[in-house]
Amino acid sequence: MCVCFLLSPHAVQFSFPLNIIMANLWLFAPLVSRVLEQTPSTNALVRTTTAITMFHAGVKSNVIPPSANATVNFRIHPSQTVAEVLEIVDKTIDDKRVKIEATSAFDPLPVSPWDNQTFGPRVFHQTILDVFPDVGSVAPGICIGNTDSRHFTNLTHAIYRFNPVVFKPDDMPRYYILFILSGENTL
Repeated sequence: MCVCFLLSPHAVQFSFPLNIIMANLWLFAPLVSRVLEQTPSTNALVRTTTAITMFHAGVKSNVIPPSANATVNFRIHPSQTVAEVLEIVDKTIDDKRVKIEATSAFDPLPVSPWDNQTFGPRVFHQTILDVFPDVGSVAPGICIGNTDSRHFTNLTHAIYRFNPVVFKPDDMPRYYILFILSGENTL
């Protein structure tokens, strides 16, 4: 599941041929995903990310430690579950001597609806344009980090985390993934 569909409502703002690609993500999502995978900042939009946050083993450089312990943090993509990630880790390590356990884990929240028919996004869209009248467009994104919003899943399936970011023309070089797709220097 590529979250690149978040860009499709803004396809008309891209120049040719990127506008065609973004308007037809049902066909081009694999291509867009491959491009997004090339940059660490956008890679997290298309896959689960992994970071070893703690590692404990030996205390001397010339002695093989009798054991080692690692803590790994996964930012699980909405298309995967904790069980699937643990299965991938187990298959990747492929060593029965290594004990794998989840100390604190929960499945990612589902992607909340974002369309013109859903009440929440319509309110967000109109409020943002009322508060920031110079904003050309409003686009959804994906919250890669964890928030307390998971505690509200028993109330609704549509949970939105609001994190306003205003992009100016000078900001675009930091998001050069779009330039790679378009083959142009400007959008």
